[in-house]
Amino acid sequence: MKRIAFLFVFMIIAFSSLNAKSYHFDMAHSYEVQIVRVAQQGTKFLKAWGVASSPDKAIDMAMQDAVAACIFTGVEGNEIAGKIPPLAADRSVYEEHKQFFDTFFKKGEFFQYVKNVNTGYPTGENNVKTGKGRKVGIFVVVMYDNLRKLLEDEGIIKKLNSYF
Repeated sequence: MKRIAFLFVFMIIAFSSLNAKSYHFDMAHSYEVQIVRVAQQGTKFLKAWGVASSPDKAIDMAMQDAVAACIFTGVEGNEIAGKIPPLAADRSVYEEHKQFFDTFFKKGEFFQYVKNVNTGYPTGENNVKTGKGRKVGIFVVVMYDNLRKLLEDEGIIKKLNSYF
């Protein structure tokens, strides 16, 4: 009876890990992200582009890149909205906290901090076939203040109200 219970628990764990989705993440490519307009307090309204083998994967990549840009590179401003500074001004933060960021990005935890706000599936110039698959552009809202709080709570960046 104990063997059957053990096998049952083992099978549940094995099947749940098979269904866990993972996402590719690297720091080598540049993020194609631009500010669109001023958003609600604590959020950033952006347009992000992703390139992947399918439109759905490209959408995921665009959402991931929007979050990564807010953390590592910031986003240039325009005539409508000011520049978004990177939360981690020093890119060496990635190497120092590689395990956290790899889990955060590759396991899809970043989805808690970004929302796809398109009303439909991207078409036309926002969904283009390339040599690498599909290049898809979407509008997203990044929960910038919540992302900052996460990084502060993890000890990755200093709290805004700390002096040292």
